[in-house]
Amino acid sequence: MTHITKTATSPQMHHLPTLFYRSAREGMQDFLAQPAVLSGPEAGVLLPAFIGWSPREGSGVYDPVQGLGLRAGFYDLNSDLTVDLGKLEAELQRGYRVLVLIHYYGRTEPHLEAVRELADHHGALLVEDLAHGFYSAQLGGVAGSRGDINLYSLHKMFPTPGAQGGMIAYRNARLLAGQHETAPELARFILNYDWAAIGAARRRHAQAVLAALRELPECGREFGLLWPELAPGDVPQTLPVRIRRGDRDHIYHAMNADGYGMVSLYHTLIGPVREDFPEMVALSKSVINFPVHQDLDPAHIPGMMQSFQSALRAAQE
Repeated sequence: MTHITKTATSPQMHHLPTLFYRSAREGMQDFLAQPAVLSGPEAGVLLPAFIGWSPREGSGVYDPVQGLGLRAGFYDLNSDLTVDLGKLEAELQRGYRVLVLIHYYGRTEPHLEAVRELADHHGALLVEDLAHGFYSAQLGGVAGSRGDINLYSLHKMFPTPGAQGGMIAYRNARLLAGQHETAPELARFILNYDWAAIGAARRRHAQAVLAALRELPECGREFGLLWPELAPGDVPQTLPVRIRRGDRDHIYHAMNADGYGMVSLYHTLIGPVREDFPEMVALSKSVINFPVHQDLDPAHIPGMMQSFQSALRAAQE
């Protein structure tokens, strides 16, 4: 009798079927369109109330819901974009088949396990949106460990051809029932990069930018750190800061004019949440994101801080 084989032979052990698409939204739509997922449009999708939209890119996670004509609901978040479990459960009681959880900016949602339990209790499938959290999920964190599927935007992590690319990992393989990936060549593309080195660089850069921001006299008064500490395993896509005084858009344009690649993710929220979630709308108008990607040269961080201070002052004049 053999108790331990010489090599692994089980094809199902830790098997994680993964499909590649031209975009994450394309993969999301492929998922939602399957009868094994939603029995009909009224089965519905519940999403967080902080979802961005832009004229050029639309809304990656909401567009498939709208495009398929599905019932959509929204749950409120805390001011730091973590889940308010009480409000989430209240919305789940309305009956939704799919629950979407977003790990904003790559930060692991701290209530992930409780969200999973609520989804199970109410009979909902859980989608972990890791559009910003590829490395948080792949390099040992708990993000991406509890969803029925995980959703990734590859172009936000790698220099993909045409700045496109999405990936859907099915932790619940029973939901695979006819999906068709559109960009399988991306599997080879991303395997040509050193994920551990990229993740380490992003964490190192984020720590350096955080330390520099904390040293600024304006910290705590004119701006606040939306993500003040990196938990072990978390790898940021960008580092969000909330502007408390002055015009966020002015700071964005001024710093980009100085040569620093700032972004303001979720700068405009999708139409269905603008009226019912004023705190989320206010937050969307005040957040600006510092780059921490693998190409960043730390020698430029002091200059970026000087540009930020100058833009902060000008934004209040």
